[in-house]
Amino acid sequence: MMNKIFNLTFALAAALMSSPVAVSAYTSDFDRGYDQGQKAAQNIWNHKDGGNCANISDLEYQVKDYIQTHFWWHSGDSAFTKSFDKGGQAGMKNVLQQYQTQCHNDHHDNDNVNVDTGMCSGLGKDAASEIAEKYAEDHCPNYSRPVTSIFQKKYKEECFEIGLDDCKGAINDEVYLYCGRYIDDYSVLKGLKFKCGYKVSGYIDDSLH
Repeated sequence: MMNKIFNLTFALAAALMSSPVAVSAYTSDFDRGYDQGQKAAQNIWNHKDGGNCANISDLEYQVKDYIQTHFWWHSGDSAFTKSFDKGGQAGMKNVLQQYQTQCHNDHHDNDNVNVDTGMCSGLGKDAASEIAEKYAEDHCPNYSRPVTSIFQKKYKEECFEIGLDDCKGAINDEVYLYCGRYIDDYSVLKGLKFKCGYKVSGYIDDSLH
């Protein structure tokens, strides 16, 4: 009889130990959420952004959207759900910050070789135009300014879109340079990016005068 009880007890213990519910790598719902959050962010970075640092600003928005649709707890949710969702948010933000830091460092490792040839060429042409205009004022009887209003309007529109995107994409990297850390508060970051519009527009206006 004792042997039967012992064998039954042993069988039950073995079954429980082999159960995925009984044996878990997670110590809490937060840890389980954290792990899933990390995997989700890594999957977005690998498959949507191609692991390319040129898309690091996209990852920031993608993580935010994923958190709002998958890891956003509400006041009426259970403590288990809240803990899991908080872990998921933390896991995704951790991966985001790792790649922000990595891309920031990679960018500055190449600072000595990155030259914007288009910008440099534009500066050369601007200088040539200014020299030519001054010469024409002094030596050309029929001197007149070129009709540039249509060109300037088109230039301003196209340049604004490019400059605006670049400004928004660079804000957090520039904050890192001054603060030594990235901003993880989306509303604060959104407010800073909003300022790009009039700042870029002002720079373009100055460049046309």
